[in-house]
Amino acid sequence: LVPAEMFADAPEAALDAQAIAARTGLLEKLGQRNLTEPYLLCSTQQCQVYAGAGKEHPRTTAAVTRTRGVVVLRDGGGLADTRYSASAGGRTEDNDAIWGGAPDPSLRGRLDVKRAGDELGRTFATITDANIAAFLDAPADKFWSGSTTWGKRHFRWTVELTTPALTALVAKAHPGVGTVTGLAPVRRSPSGRIQAVRITGTRGEVVVEGDLVIRRLLGGLKSTLAVIEPRGPAAAPTSFAIRGAGFGHGVGMDQVGAIGMAAGGKDAAEILRNYYRGTHLHRIY
Repeated sequence: LVPAEMFADAPEAALDAQAIAARTGLLEKLGQRNLTEPYLLCSTQQCQVYAGAGKEHPRTTAAVTRTRGVVVLRDGGGLADTRYSASAGGRTEDNDAIWGGAPDPSLRGRLDVKRAGDELGRTFATITDANIAAFLDAPADKFWSGSTTWGKRHFRWTVELTTPALTALVAKAHPGVGTVTGLAPVRRSPSGRIQAVRITGTRGEVVVEGDLVIRRLLGGLKSTLAVIEPRGPAAAPTSFAIRGAGFGHGVGMDQVGAIGMAAGGKDAAEILRNYYRGTHLHRIY
C-alpha cells in the first residue's frame, strides 16, 4: 500500500506516517466493505490502493517495519478513520462536506500553514470568491504542502476551458443547457471548496452539486478548491479559467503536506496529530 500511495524517496517520517495511516485505514475498513464478495477489501481507492508485490521498495518496506503494529486511535477509543488525499493545497476539508453523513471530530478541515495563527486564517472567516483568490495567491512557502518539490504541480494550478470545449463537456450530462454563457459557484464548503456550481447556457441552466460530480463534469478537475474567471465579453465569454489548489478531496492527511512536515523536521506522530485531531498512536501488535 505505501509505495502505491507515496513517493518512495520521501523523507522517512512521511513514509512512517503513511504506513501508519494505511494500516489504520485497512484495519478500520475490515468487515465494512465488500460484504458480498469473496474478499475482504478491494485494491482500488474505494478501499485501499494496492499496486502488488512487484511495486515494493526497500524504503517503504522499512517504514512498514519501523511502525509495525502502530495505528491511530481516537482519544475516546476506537480506530480513527484515516482518510488522506494527494494534496489539500494548504486547506484540508471536513469529511461531511465531501461525503455527507455525520461530522467526524478527527476529520475537521483546517488551514495547513507552518506558523500557527497565520493571518491567512482571516481568509476563511467569510468564504467569498475574492477571499479564495487571495488564498490562492498567498506565498507557497507559508504552507506545508507548498514548501517542497514533491507534488508542486498540484499545489496551485490553472485550467482554461474554451467555451466550445466547456459546452461539449456539459452537454454530455446536461444537453438542454446549450452553449455555455456562465459558470459560477453558488455554494462553498467551510474550506472554500465548491459544493454547487450554476451553469448557464443559451437554452437553459442547471445547478450541479457534489465535489466529484463537479470535478468530472468539468473535465477532471484536480479539486474544487478553486475560483472561476470568465474571459472575454461578459454576455458571451470565450473561455473560462479555473484557478485552483490541491489534488483530491482534501479530507484527512495531506500526503504532500506530510512530506513537507517531515522535510521540516517533524516526526510521524506530529504529522498524524496535525491531520487527525483528537487522536494518538498506539501499538496493537
